[in-house]
Amino acid sequence: MSMVAPMKIATAGNTRIIAETIERSVPLVRRLLREAGLSVVEEFSLSNNPHFQLGVARRSCIVLLVDTPELLLQCIALDHAAAVLLPVHVVLSGDCDTTYVYWTHPLAGSGQRPPLPAKAPLEELSARVTEALRVLPQVAKAASQRPSD
Repeated sequence: MSMVAPMKIATAGNTRIIAETIERSVPLVRRLLREAGLSVVEEFSLSNNPHFQLGVARRSCIVLLVDTPELLLQCIALDHAAAVLLPVHVVLSGDCDTTYVYWTHPLAGSGQRPPLPAKAPLEELSARVTEALRVLPQVAKAASQRPSD
C-alpha cells in the first residue's frame, strides 16, 4: 500500500460534486471508499430531522462514518483519547439532480492539536479519504463545466 501525504489541518475541508441524485451518489462514494481499503462503519440519514427541514427545495442528507479497523486500533493503542476523533464523517447532501460530498480532518477548525502519538494515524485516515474521493470533481470545476442556459 502506498503512503498518502498527510493533509494540512488548515486546508483539510473538502467539497466535491456529483451530477447525480443522492440515491446514485451514495453507492458510488461507498465503492470509492471500499476500493481504497476504507470501511463505512455506519450510515445514517438526517433528511427527516426537523432541524434539517429548511423550508426550501427538498434536500437529502446522509452521513457516512469512515474508518479502518487497523487505524482505529492504532489510535486506541497509542492514545485512547484519540479514538473520539474517529471515524471521519463524509456528508452527502443533495437535491433532485446534484449531490455535494463534504468531509474534513477530524480536528479542522477545532483549534486543537491531535494527541501526539495518534497524530499519524489521524492524518493517514484523513489523507486516505481525500485520496479515495479525489476522482470526484471539485465544486468550482464542476460549476464551470455546466452547460450555459
